Amino acid sequence: MAHNNNNDGKRVNVYKEDNWNQMNIHAHGRRFVVSEISSTEGEHTYDFTSRQEMVRWAEHRFKGREDIKELLDIFKKA
Repeated sequence: MAHNNNNDGKRVNVYKEDNWNQMNIHAHGRRFVVSEISSTEGEHTYDFTSRQEMVRWAEHRFKGREDIKELLDIFKKA
């Protein structure tokens, strides 16, 4: 069984409303894994091979949100 710990990559919190509504980025070198937990949708994981690919996804995912600039800044710095 594989265990995830803090030593296997950088973890960045995008947002956290509570234990059931949050999004995190796990950076592993050039690979980025975004995990999104929602009380209504469950857990989704998105795997990206580059930061640019991840930022393009985030631009689409957060389109129309008032805080999109702040959210995209988090993705660009992850």
